Amino acid sequence: MEIKYLGLLPYGDALGLMESLHSEISKNSNQEGVILVVQHPPTVTMGKRELLEDMLIPPEQLKYKGVAYHKIDRGGSVTVHEPGQIVIYPIFHIDKYRHTVRSYVNSLEEAMIETAAHFGISANRDEINPGVWVGQNKIGAIGIRIKDKVTKHGIAFNVTNSLETFSNIIPCGLKGRGVINLEMSVRELSDKKELLSVKYEEVEQYLAGKIKEKLIS
Repeated sequence: MEIKYLGLLPYGDALGLMESLHSEISKNSNQEGVILVVQHPPTVTMGKRELLEDMLIPPEQLKYKGVAYHKIDRGGSVTVHEPGQIVIYPIFHIDKYRHTVRSYVNSLEEAMIETAAHFGISANRDEINPGVWVGQNKIGAIGIRIKDKVTKHGIAFNVTNSLETFSNIIPCGLKGRGVINLEMSVRELSDKKELLSVKYEEVEQYLAGKIKEKLIS
């Protein structure tokens, strides 16, 4: 399963590439999967569970704040992407890699939890709400779709992003819960005091490698 690092890419461009790869793999279940690793400029996406009450400003006003808006076909409601956040889109046939929907989601969550632990941060699942949490604050979001047994969309893991774009939404529709990034967590909570700063590229490679490891094992 190849890992492709795309750098900073507008959401629409990454979405087009993801859909193209999804179509290719859907036609050939033996084709190797691909893991796209990317950052996006400030973007809000709305999933199939379209809840506009989770928006704190009307979507059409986001452009005046320099924030793109996309309605897409992943699960869940509203989420945010911004530079400094690792976004990973695994695209593969679940039968080829012997995954169920549940085992796939578990693999994504475990990869994020183990990445946080590598930097001295204790992150956990929530039994009710998908994603990965540091205390009451979300550090990693999951929103997937499986069509024709091929995965698309994926995860977003906050590393050095400002979190400013999240001020436009109620993340995942959960009032009273916040968001956090790895850099803040390491500074405030890490048991590895030798870590004075978080290097985005190091986290990106570690997390992408962990996801590949989980998916092919």
